[in-house]
Amino acid sequence: MKVPTKTAGDIAVSGECAYYRPAGQVSLDEAVELLDRAVVFARDRGIPKLLVNAIGLTGYPSPSLPERYFAARKIAASGKSQVQLALVIRAEKIDPQKFGVLVARNAGMNADVFTAEPEALAWLLKERFD
Repeated sequence: MKVPTKTAGDIAVSGECAYYRPAGQVSLDEAVELLDRAVVFARDRGIPKLLVNAIGLTGYPSPSLPERYFAARKIAASGKSQVQLALVIRAEKIDPQKFGVLVARNAGMNADVFTAEPEALAWLLKERFD
């Protein structure tokens, strides 16, 4: 299923999990919007688990703490506590304390961030969604 975007990437669905692998050069705001759209896609279709591999997205710097905060709050709000998110991004974009993950969890979204898809998928499939 195609998500309307200027980047390449379809959302594939298998069982209770959706998979999204966007690629292209984007700004940070555009990257957040793509992720948010994928969360809404999963939520609206009753798909409780979402794996987003955003390693193919380039062109934006590592987010500042305020940017991480607002992005995580937006994405968590869109999930409405109905979508569990495993996000795969480049290691240099991950905050050492996983600040964005903490913000998302405090806002009601079970989320985590990884540097490799197999690790993210293992976590996502292992985690129980309540």
